[in-house]
Amino acid sequence: MFSWIFEQHLKRLKFVNLNHSQYLERTPNLTEAKNLEELFLEDCNSLFEVHPSISSLQNLLVLSLRGCKELRKFPSNIRMKSLKSLILSGCSSFEKFPEISDVMKELSELHLDGTAIKKLPSSIKNLTGLVTLNLKGCIELQSLPSSIYMRSLESLNLSGCSKFEKFPEISDVMKELSELHLDGTAIKKLPSSIKNLTGLVTLNLKGCIELQSLPSSIYMRSLKSLNLSGCSKCEKFPEISDVMKELSELHLDGTAIKELPSSIKNLTGLVTVKLKDCIELQSLPSSICQMKDVTVYGCKSLKMFPEILEVSKNLSKLTLDDTAIEELPSSINNLMGLRSLSLKGCLKLKSLPCNIYQLKTLEDFTLSGCSNLEKFPEILEVMEKLQLLWLDETAIEELPSSINNLTGLRALSLESCLKLKSLPCSICQLKSLEYFILAGCSNLEKFPEILEIMEKLQSLWLDKTAIEELPSSIYNLTGLHSLTLKGCLKFKSLPCSIYQLKSLKDFTLSGCSNLEKFPEILEVMEELKSLRLDETAIEELPSSINNLTGLRYLSLEGCLKLKSLPCSICQLKSLKDFTLYGCSNLEKFPEILEIMEELKSLRLDETAIEELPSSINNLTGLRDLSLEGCLKLKSLPCSICQLKSLKDFTLAGCSNLEKFPEILEVMEELKSLYLDETAIEELPSSINNLTGLWSLSLEGCLKLKSLPCSINQLKSLKLIFLDDCPNLETQNLPN
Repeated sequence: MFSWIFEQHLKRLKFVNLNHSQYLERTPNLTEAKNLEELFLEDCNSLFEVHPSISSLQNLLVLSLRGCKELRKFPSNIRMKSLKSLILSGCSSFEKFPEISDVMKELSELHLDGTAIKKLPSSIKNLTGLVTLNLKGCIELQSLPSSIYMRSLESLNLSGCSKFEKFPEISDVMKELSELHLDGTAIKKLPSSIKNLTGLVTLNLKGCIELQSLPSSIYMRSLKSLNLSGCSKCEKFPEISDVMKELSELHLDGTAIKELPSSIKNLTGLVTVKLKDCIELQSLPSSICQMKDVTVYGCKSLKMFPEILEVSKNLSKLTLDDTAIEELPSSINNLMGLRSLSLKGCLKLKSLPCNIYQLKTLEDFTLSGCSNLEKFPEILEVMEKLQLLWLDETAIEELPSSINNLTGLRALSLESCLKLKSLPCSICQLKSLEYFILAGCSNLEKFPEILEIMEKLQSLWLDKTAIEELPSSIYNLTGLHSLTLKGCLKFKSLPCSIYQLKSLKDFTLSGCSNLEKFPEILEVMEELKSLRLDETAIEELPSSINNLTGLRYLSLEGCLKLKSLPCSICQLKSLKDFTLYGCSNLEKFPEILEIMEELKSLRLDETAIEELPSSINNLTGLRDLSLEGCLKLKSLPCSICQLKSLKDFTLAGCSNLEKFPEILEVMEELKSLYLDETAIEELPSSINNLTGLWSLSLEGCLKLKSLPCSINQLKSLKLIFLDDCPNLETQNLPN
């Protein structure tokens, strides 16, 4: 019926879209569709044959069969004179492209990517107007006819044609072809006639693992990008006999090249040279410094950087990471435009030239992981442009006193400099410094006095250093936002002046196991949001803790010596998260004399608390209350049922808790209640007031005898866990 109706309207049809027609196996006879201009048959998964009549549609402009994976039969000859676009992308069963018996000058796009074709017919030359030929991912394609070179062709894509071994000779000049993608093919060499592609802009040979060489002269005046990355058998880069001013990108990553020719200077427009992981590369020509961006990364055989014989203002970024370079030439100062210099992971680098300070344009200097670099040279002149200095994991023992000449320095990192013992007093003269990282400097015992205000410093990392105390002049860090001393095992005390850090937002002292006292907070510190005192030796908090008016997160996890909390703790009106997990000597939680509506989470697990204060109901916003493993907890206050926002309540492992209080008011927000391994014998009949309860766990409650009938009124209850309750009677179990 469909076929008959379709055929009745053929003469008038101009546009047909049958995309995703799952049951269409053959296209109908389209002889009468003389006015048809566009035909879409994409993703017709059952379509295996296109009727020969399609070849006679002289007004057809677009034919798309994209994604027709079963397509095998196609007219053996096509002669659609008006056709502009033919799309067979993803027709993975399509093996043979038809002959083109007549000239088809209008066809500009031919997409055969992802098909199973092995070759193209020589009559492809009749596509005299072809602009784009896409054969990407044709893994069966082995060759191209010499007639492939249509004068109009602009883009030829053979990416991923893994059986394609030989590129045909180019007998005539092709000035229109601008893009040639041969990446992932099996090509071993390019023909010398490649020079006839006079308009070529992009040549991509990435991942051609069989490619051994390039033509001895690769002069192509229009070429802008040449990519040979991953051509692991390519050992030599050809001489550049004439100036190629258009080439701006040269990618040689992962090749077997041992050296670059000195004639590389003829690439006068070259901006970027990439030589990442060229493990055979042994030397660089001095002309390399005329480029703008040079990346020589992971070149393990490169031991020396060439002398810079002429002043160069072109080179702005030089990356020599993970090379075998032992030193830089003293002529480095000739790189007068250098903005970024990276020697990350250069394990053999032992020293820097004394005149390094003459790199006046340098903004970013990276020496991270240069584990044999023991000394940073004196900075004899101001270097106002340098903003970032990375000295992580070097063997540096000290910084020069002239460090203050880095007047524009914003970030200084000495992370894990295990030999660093001291810092110069002049460090405080770095007025632009924003980030200072000393984490892991395990031999650094003292932080210098801060004799001048450093208002720009925002973050100071002193984790795992050997520092015993901070200088009283710490208050001169007026803009400090983050101060971290995590794992400073020798740290014993904080200066009284710590409260003068008015901009401080995040203060971490976790793991400072010798810190016994937190100082009085004599003035309001409204900016401090997070205070971490986990695993310290603190016995108590100062009563002035309430001056931390903006505090949101307070953690004392694992403070084994903590015995009490001040009553003023309840005046922390902004507190959202309070952790006392593992404070095994904390016996009492203070009365909550004021409403704390912001507190959302309170963790008291594994403390020595025997009871909660009746004023617990003042935690009006509490969502998560955990007392897991509180072995001494014997009872809960009746006021617990007034925690209207509570969602999760954990009492698992409270082995002395014998009774759960009556729930005198509806608690509709409580979703999870964990009472595992408690001494509870029964639940209150008022359990039905937990109207939103979703999960109830009573595993290992050895004394539990019965459940109240009212438990069946918990309409939201989805999960109940009762394993290992040997005394539980089964008659009232919920269905």
